[in-house]
Amino acid sequence: MENTLQTQEDVAETNLTTSGFQFRTPADIQDFSDNPAKQEAMNQLWSANLDGFTQQGMLSNPWNTINTPSTTNYYNPVQNNPSSDTASVQWSAFPGRLAYNYPTATQASLNQMADTGVMPAPISDNPCGDTGNSVPYFPYGPRGWQDEYCEWAVTRNAAGKITRIDFTCENPEYWNSLWLIDPNKVLALYQSILGKPQITLADLSVPNITDPITQGPVYNPLNIWNSGPVSSATQGGAIHLTSTPNTLQTEIGLATAATVQRINADGSTSWPSSQYNALLCDAQYGQKHRNSDPNIGGTVNSFVTLGNVVTLADPPGLYIQMPNFAGNNYEAPNGDDPAAFWTIVRGSETLDSQDGTQLPGNFILHAVYEVPANKGYTVSDITINGSPIEWGSQVAATFKMQIVASAYEGTKPAGYGPVDDTDPAHTFAQPIQLFYESYFNQVYNTSVPNPVDNPISLLSNSTFIPPTVFIGASSIQMVLICGTITYTDGVPSTYPTVSFTNPGVTATVTAVQSNVYYAVPGNSKPSENFALYLTVAVSENASAGVTGVYVTNQGQVLSQAMPALLSVLPITVQAAIEWQNTGVQIEPSSLLSIAYVSGLWTANPQDNNGQLYNANGTPSNIPAKAGYTMPGQNEGSLIGKVGDTVFFVGMGTNIPPNLSGELLLCINDDLSGAYGQGFADNEGSIIVQVNSL
Repeated sequence: MENTLQTQEDVAETNLTTSGFQFRTPADIQDFSDNPAKQEAMNQLWSANLDGFTQQGMLSNPWNTINTPSTTNYYNPVQNNPSSDTASVQWSAFPGRLAYNYPTATQASLNQMADTGVMPAPISDNPCGDTGNSVPYFPYGPRGWQDEYCEWAVTRNAAGKITRIDFTCENPEYWNSLWLIDPNKVLALYQSILGKPQITLADLSVPNITDPITQGPVYNPLNIWNSGPVSSATQGGAIHLTSTPNTLQTEIGLATAATVQRINADGSTSWPSSQYNALLCDAQYGQKHRNSDPNIGGTVNSFVTLGNVVTLADPPGLYIQMPNFAGNNYEAPNGDDPAAFWTIVRGSETLDSQDGTQLPGNFILHAVYEVPANKGYTVSDITINGSPIEWGSQVAATFKMQIVASAYEGTKPAGYGPVDDTDPAHTFAQPIQLFYESYFNQVYNTSVPNPVDNPISLLSNSTFIPPTVFIGASSIQMVLICGTITYTDGVPSTYPTVSFTNPGVTATVTAVQSNVYYAVPGNSKPSENFALYLTVAVSENASAGVTGVYVTNQGQVLSQAMPALLSVLPITVQAAIEWQNTGVQIEPSSLLSIAYVSGLWTANPQDNNGQLYNANGTPSNIPAKAGYTMPGQNEGSLIGKVGDTVFFVGMGTNIPPNLSGELLLCINDDLSGAYGQGFADNEGSIIVQVNSL
């Protein structure tokens, strides 16, 4: 099923830049290289998402913390893209917190823990404090403990020997974006990357839920083929990161927070590498004792201490480095070269910047370590420093992970004390995430098991990609997750108010739910939050674009909006979707018109010499047959429906009176596929506008 191609392209087009810069996809990978229109839509959507993540990170937390100013020494290249220098920041892919939490464990035991997630004892939930509660090892989830932005899944034969290890550092936001462009591309990539043609679209989808706009499936990031450390013919694999802190939005948030200078005990803002964990605790970014977070944050902070203005170099991402085969004394049977069994499946060994300069390090997104079957031996017959490979973690310990920073000379900012909570008089309601209610209810109530038997909600694996609503939509049921709100249960007059930076979008809070317990994406532990149930409306005069969201407690002034939580778009009708929702609610008294604005599509690529056409339908003027959207009207024309009433729209019409229900739109084509491929071969999309008469 083709999804909202034009819709997602419009997301990006309304996100105007001032520098002319566009973020590239991770490792500049082009998954739609055979379809330029889809690839352009993907590129634009991805850049728009990264722009939103960057805005969110640069704002910091003005709602309920102190010493968290908006950043001055981090830059968003979409708005400002000067010449800069790059530097590699690297760390070990092996989970560093294991050795810290279990200091007496042998390396063999640590290797086993890193692969299985089975831990010998609980740990403290407060690594930055003197006191804490004893809790199961976190992050939770089927690969939660692999928290160095690298995860892997191991395939074994009947004898228990390792035949293949899949390593991935791909971020979940990219795969969710890819799904928005075309779920079938995601399916094809799963099948080819894992070598498992048995994977189906249903396998990758959240059960019992559909996309509110397309009626298509919703992506499940913890589907059976991307869940856990074991891969087999019936389940398991490693396509993208799943540990809750392993997200790109988090990485951007960590980097932005690390640019704020912190005053050390000696009164300076200099922090040597031996104090990177202490700096992390003062700044409250990331997780102490990881190999990644303290090193990334400390290194970025040190760049700013020297007076630099920094960002994550394009294309932002987490990248696997080539293993050190020689330095770790890999040895394979028969004198074979162990390095020959390392295959880069996605990404590349080298990559240039947009100006043609080679960037430092490697840009590997997915790698496989596998001995060909004709060799007659397995990965487990290869040794590292004399020990057979019994666990994937042994290989992970021989390579590094990387981000690339980019910096130019600026001015050193002032220093701040440690991050702390605000006093009650200066604590404001904090917007966090926005969802469609149907998505929230299904995903929040889906529990994800894990090896330490501390299930976590699937909502923890959501992303900050903003949901889309159409101009003119009304009565949209949504849920806003927020923190530090005040209200009286069951008294609507005390509920916080919700508003938007786009004045054409309004919301009414209908209910409040407390104790919404999940790990907000990017966080290592679950926390308790609030859910505001909203009815959202978008006026017919609303402007298109990404909008921020305010939450205001009763009696308080408007605080800061959380950027990029909602995308507002013109109504876009896909040729490949049957009866697409618009969100526009029609009442019996409604006096509305609908008009074609732009775009081209086709219900049959074999018609009209393969040329697309507008909402009037095919220039060949072919009356639709029985079983089409509207028999008798021109094939490929725009058709509307409210309730059981179907009507011709074409280039424009008044919506018939005395109808009640949501306005649905559809190309005039074979709904059952009785005469050919039905909607499967349709191409293109059109934009329409609904106006009051």
